[in-house]
Amino acid sequence: MTIFPDLPRYFGSLRAETEAVWLAQVYLPPRLFGQMTEPRSILVTGEAGSGKTALELYLKDYAAQKTPRLLTVSWRPILPEENLSSGHVAELFISQAMDSLSFAFLQLIVREPALYANAPAWARDFMHWFVQAFLRGDRQYHLSRLADGTATDGLATVTRLLNDPPREVFSRDSLPSSILSHLTSAVTALKLEGIWIFVDGLDTLFRVSPERLEKFIANFFSTLDLFEEDIFAFKVVISSKLEARTLKTRGVLTRRFSTHQLRWNEEELMRLTEKRIALSTQRDGLSLSRFCKDLEWLNWLKKYAGLSPRGWLELTRPILTAYLEKGKPLTQTEWLDAYRQSPPPLRLDPEAGRVFIGWGEAAVAGIGYKLLRYMYENRHRPCKKSELYEHVYKEFYNTEIVAKKKDDKRSTRIDWEGPLDTALYRLRQTVEWDTRDGVAPLYIISERGKGQIHLENVV
Repeated sequence: MTIFPDLPRYFGSLRAETEAVWLAQVYLPPRLFGQMTEPRSILVTGEAGSGKTALELYLKDYAAQKTPRLLTVSWRPILPEENLSSGHVAELFISQAMDSLSFAFLQLIVREPALYANAPAWARDFMHWFVQAFLRGDRQYHLSRLADGTATDGLATVTRLLNDPPREVFSRDSLPSSILSHLTSAVTALKLEGIWIFVDGLDTLFRVSPERLEKFIANFFSTLDLFEEDIFAFKVVISSKLEARTLKTRGVLTRRFSTHQLRWNEEELMRLTEKRIALSTQRDGLSLSRFCKDLEWLNWLKKYAGLSPRGWLELTRPILTAYLEKGKPLTQTEWLDAYRQSPPPLRLDPEAGRVFIGWGEAAVAGIGYKLLRYMYENRHRPCKKSELYEHVYKEFYNTEIVAKKKDDKRSTRIDWEGPLDTALYRLRQTVEWDTRDGVAPLYIISERGKGQIHLENVV
């Protein structure tokens, strides 16, 4: 058996935040990545598992390596108090943005002090004042964060910027538009091409307070109108759940932002997955089609992984592990047994009337959907067949079966149990992939001898 100790590292958490060190080696830029790197503001939306964080990290890495240099800023807006006026909210957002700009400037200068040292005296004076006017928090704490692994010259420069008193080139009461105009000139004088501001954490704010988010989004994007200089470009990557609220805001409607949807096709997802396999195994040319003699496994992968990078990576891992342990392609029985050890979970969206298995959608409709929905809503306990009849199937039974018995409206168990079993059988055939004879189902489980059914592997 060949052991690949790095497999958990590359197929473990599948969270881009923990993969930043090597993510660029396995990342596949989306088709419109070139447009996303243009010097203008963008708004990218994507579903859960579509790689939003990975895209943002890749954009930041691209910006960090670009020449002429860019000032790259990470700004995480803080939800303002509910009773603040729009004007006070705007002031709060400007203060937060200026704070983030100040720290990002120090991060750049501590690495490349020559950018500051070679700038004109007026630009150095302005940036010195700007940092001390808008950087919030304890300065020694910021200095200790900046000192980690930096060169002596850079550390000395930022120490002076944080501790030496600046010239009062502006008043703190000056209009933000005036300050930002001078900031634009100073950044240009430092030989920087522009400022990319990544807006982080909007999805987190949605989870914390969705009812307040629409007003927040409107105020937030209105505040961005102050940053109209061409040197500023905002890069915003958010969940599709926020898309409807965001697209109604004036900044987007006036084309302040170009909008993109993060989408993948099967060919791209296959390449993305195989790049990660190559890095984790240190073997090139290990294609997904080589894992199994039964190529139906690829159809299973496409069905249940959907068009989600996370889905493809998560569902590939158990098959990859089994393949590496065996050292040769798996048989049909072997790959089916491997996936059954960690099956893709079933999830139902009652509002949309949709059923998902893993990241793919299952076409469940009619009486099958009604039965599944009732069992899903009661998924923490078994349901008796008589209960399913009484609460779900009875209406269908009365219209489809009893109507044939106009002379007798009574129903007995022998009348409805057979048709109910048939409906459950058809439902299983729809949601279960592995329907081999003698193989237990993964999702809709009958408790033999008890007349009860329960769901397993659901979320």
